[in-house]
Amino acid sequence: MASNRKTGQAANANMRVWNIVYPIFLYFAVCQIVNLLIGLLPFAASVDAVKRQGAGSLLGLLVLYLNFIKGKETSFGKKKPFTAPADRYLIAGVFSAVIMLGCAGIALNNVIALTDLKQMSESYQAVEQAFYSSGFGWEILALGLITPVAEELLYRYIIYYQFRDWMGRTAAIVGSALIFGLIHMNIVQTIYAFVLGLLLGLLMECYQDVRVAAIGHIAANILSLLRGETDLLSWLVPGETVFVPVTVVLLIVTVLFAILHLIKFKKD
Repeated sequence: MASNRKTGQAANANMRVWNIVYPIFLYFAVCQIVNLLIGLLPFAASVDAVKRQGAGSLLGLLVLYLNFIKGKETSFGKKKPFTAPADRYLIAGVFSAVIMLGCAGIALNNVIALTDLKQMSESYQAVEQAFYSSGFGWEILALGLITPVAEELLYRYIIYYQFRDWMGRTAAIVGSALIFGLIHMNIVQTIYAFVLGLLLGLLMECYQDVRVAAIGHIAANILSLLRGETDLLSWLVPGETVFVPVTVVLLIVTVLFAILHLIKFKKD
């Protein structure tokens, strides 16, 4: 009996792991297939990395929705992505997400800029060069809108709830953030994505609506694009008088919002 019970527990754990790994594998397999198919087109040379990323993310989003969301029952009272009616909690969540993730994104970039991490990571430099080489409109569409929505459906809905059903709320927040960070495959983006992932997971737990996490992710990405491609934040660079004070203020705002949501997390 004990042996059968252990075998059953092992099989259940293996299935739980598979339920986390499979959606990630499926999403990136779709992205790779799209990239390969675009490479076969006669005009492939004109389709840069940003457009390929956008196309892959869009199809990946559709595949994830059809496989894991459409027609599926929900648990834990979670709302269906993108179709649940808007309410006051959604509005409060969107406000919190934009402020907290916007401040966190800028502050983290500032802190990283004070280190040599970007110079040390050749893989990050390659990614940065590829993803800032397209037209600004395409960057906003692909990296600022499509990819954040697809990634939040994957990490803060599918993966998040797999962890939550298995190990509970804290594991869901940390586990989804850790995978989100590691999947970027370079030290700069891993640190950045992990910290943002923790905040996004906290928002997901507090509001139980992936639209809140998606909008927060969109806010962080669009601010990064505006910073990299425009003069909007050209005054916010290391060495400028306001750099450290502004960074400290942004960090304080981020921490305050995080604390408020942690209090809600504990009450719930």
